[in-house]
Amino acid sequence: MAKLWGGRFKKSASKLMEEFNNSLNFDRILWKEELQASAAYAAALMQAGILTKGENAGIVKALLSMSSEFETGKFKFKPDDEDIHTAVERRLVEKIGDSGKKLHTGRSRNEQVATDERLFIRNANGRTIELITGLQTAIKDLAEKTLDDIVPSYTHLQQAQLIRLGHYFMSFFFMLENDRRRFVDFTKRNDVLPLGSGAVAGSTVALDRNILRQQLGFNDLTPNSISAVSDRDFITEYLFCASQTIVHLSRFAEDIILWSSSEFKFVELDDTYATGSSMMPQKKNPDSLELVRGKASRVISSLNLLLTLQKGLPLTYSKDLQEDKEPLFDSIETLLSTLMVFTGVISTLRIRRENLLKNVDDSIYATDIADYLVDNGVPFREAHKIVGKLVLTGIEGKRNLRDFSLIELRKLSKCFDKDYAGIFDPQRSVERHDVIGGTNRKRLKDQIALAGKLLDAK
Repeated sequence: MAKLWGGRFKKSASKLMEEFNNSLNFDRILWKEELQASAAYAAALMQAGILTKGENAGIVKALLSMSSEFETGKFKFKPDDEDIHTAVERRLVEKIGDSGKKLHTGRSRNEQVATDERLFIRNANGRTIELITGLQTAIKDLAEKTLDDIVPSYTHLQQAQLIRLGHYFMSFFFMLENDRRRFVDFTKRNDVLPLGSGAVAGSTVALDRNILRQQLGFNDLTPNSISAVSDRDFITEYLFCASQTIVHLSRFAEDIILWSSSEFKFVELDDTYATGSSMMPQKKNPDSLELVRGKASRVISSLNLLLTLQKGLPLTYSKDLQEDKEPLFDSIETLLSTLMVFTGVISTLRIRRENLLKNVDDSIYATDIADYLVDNGVPFREAHKIVGKLVLTGIEGKRNLRDFSLIELRKLSKCFDKDYAGIFDPQRSVERHDVIGGTNRKRLKDQIALAGKLLDAK
């Protein structure tokens, strides 16, 4: 079949240019969307009087037949197929003859690709939300199982304060809830149909775009033909949402990698999500999570690619935009597989409870000691200074904070009393954080209950 645009040219494109221009090796993934949009467009052309009922029926039947060919791997691409759009149109003409040539009336590949991409992202976005919800469910279940496990928290990778382990896992749940809501909110802005916009100025055919919108399940129409075919902000926004989500996954992956090390021994990955060493027989490596960490860079890079691709690009359409697909497709596949693997890791994670408080230093109670002084009338800034001196004395004397006598303590402040020893109780420490969002047991149960409501609402 001749090129769709070949009439104006005396010479054929060089073989090098053919290969350079061809996008079929990656945009063939859009075949379902291309067939779906083409069937809707044929119906609109019939409404506009361009196609007869018989021609429309023939086109729809041929498109359904092509769907079967794609599904079974029998669709044969040819060297002249530049992209999925030309491949489908070429095969349509092969099947039904000249009436297939009418399908492109008033239609441009500029609007076709924008339509196909929005349809593709709509499906991917729904799957993304579904997988985030599945991971949240696994996290909530793990938080319930670790409700009464106490572990040191960290700031600057230094022991900070004691928390319930379930409280840590719920932080992951609510970060993912923000991610999920971003994808849900993005759904509204992606839910506009560009088909009917032509190459730049709108179709010259009297199409009823609302019929197209209804047939393809969109909520609204693009209001301007130029922005409809030239803007890729909907791809950029999906990639931002994907980047933020995978950054959250990467951060939690890093914690679990550290916690699974011999130095921590807080958790152990299931064998099904770990690998060994080709040289060292003893190794059990958290490769699943290291790959999560590594794959985050791919999605972030894709976002950066889309932003720089559009920067300085003149309106309306330029072939530069062909480069939007590979990073999009790769990011979708990367994020979805990462979410599935992470869900598997969380669902099978073993908590090594015997080690959670094994290496806790008494200094983790320093803030509890300062709060103790505050409860006894000492201004916090002064209490902070007193406890700082106490910690320094302990470091210099290689002594634990709990080992100081009441006499020694009262040299620092008269507000120390016999109940000082009770400070060094993990349960007491976590229960004092009795505020909404805190690590107190009741407050953590409230978080888990809220998570349950959010999941039920989905």
